[in-house]
Amino acid sequence: MQEKTFLQKAMKIVPISLGLVAIFWFGSAALGLSSAVQQRLCGIVLVAMIYALLLAIPKTEFKEKTFLQNLKIKIPVITILGIVIWFLAGSFGFPVWWQIQFVAFALVGLTFFILLDLRTMKPEKGQVHSVRRLLATYALASIIFITVTAQLPQFDPEFELEKLNKPPMKLTGLAGPEVIAAGREIFEANKCFNCHKVFWEGNSDRGPNLGSKQIGLYSDDYIKSQILDPRKDQAPGFEDKKSKKAMPTYYGDDISDDEMVALVAYLKTMRDPTNIPVEGKFPNQWTWWDDPKIIEEGKVVFEGKEAATEGLNCAVCHGAAGIPMMTGALDFRNENQPDTDKMPDHLPGVMLKDWPDELWYKRVTRGVVGTPMAPWGMIFPHLYLWKAEAYARTFHDPLDKRTAKRPVPPVPTKEEIEAWKTNELFLDPLL
Repeated sequence: MQEKTFLQKAMKIVPISLGLVAIFWFGSAALGLSSAVQQRLCGIVLVAMIYALLLAIPKTEFKEKTFLQNLKIKIPVITILGIVIWFLAGSFGFPVWWQIQFVAFALVGLTFFILLDLRTMKPEKGQVHSVRRLLATYALASIIFITVTAQLPQFDPEFELEKLNKPPMKLTGLAGPEVIAAGREIFEANKCFNCHKVFWEGNSDRGPNLGSKQIGLYSDDYIKSQILDPRKDQAPGFEDKKSKKAMPTYYGDDISDDEMVALVAYLKTMRDPTNIPVEGKFPNQWTWWDDPKIIEEGKVVFEGKEAATEGLNCAVCHGAAGIPMMTGALDFRNENQPDTDKMPDHLPGVMLKDWPDELWYKRVTRGVVGTPMAPWGMIFPHLYLWKAEAYARTFHDPLDKRTAKRPVPPVPTKEEIEAWKTNELFLDPLL
């Protein structure tokens, strides 16, 4: 009987496997099984299919490869694998040192497999000779592993114990910037960077990016409650069971009152005067421009019904229906309305529909000289002003008419954040 070719075997294995996948998928759905069970059953079939295809590969006569032939095959493979590992680890939010460590382990594997594929040694002459070779192989692998990993950052138990035994912070005599710096130390000491990014810093996106979310816009009491009772008010986009359990609940015991004050002071610096806040878990994020809940809250502020901004009523001038009630007031219904020419930083030729977030922020917080548009940012919390801006945009860009969301802005760099301070974009002198 003639041996079948690989293609002939594959033409039988693949259709049968795909047929089983379809049967399992639709059969489990008909039985009311969850999608996770469906995926597992189909995954088992596909793994079995791959195994069967591997077994179907015709056997070839083994020929010993030279050292250069081994390198010619392995080096390109490990190079591609290293690049894949690097970017894959980066996409999952692992810090750079972890990425280096993963690639280093791949290089260790390359070195060891090159050694294993060297020409066959002389046959063992006895049990002692065999054990000696086995121990030598183990020692060689250990030396390679230890040599490579010794170049990576090492765990220092004394340093960790020093942090654990550090006495509670006392704020007596400290000024504002020193309190903020102390708060950052507490943030780092409690491993907050393991789950939260602060703009570009941090190790993962298991929790909200506190910079992009602009946690500093919120009140001290809100921030403190999120630390002490994180299950009470889950951040948008993090409502899944895993995220709800991710934030520890023991910080009330571990962080003293003075340390909490410093930590909140540091978190209050998390603001961005150039972009509206961002919500959600990476990569499924959105800005407040497209957040129905925020827009509804912004309407309350715009119409002067928000208790936290008593005295602020945008509708008095701009109209509750978007029809200006005062001469010169910006008509939010007109998407082609230009920026005012009364301010030195005005953007000539830029229509309302194309206003950058920074321009919205400036006009509302700084006001317009010589008009009733006051610098509301000197009077009211910016959290509510951003919400009112999100609502104001709906007069010319209704939420239900949008075909796409506004792009999530890029995370600002360290240099850009420093520029906010030097350019006096913040109204708060501490920031």
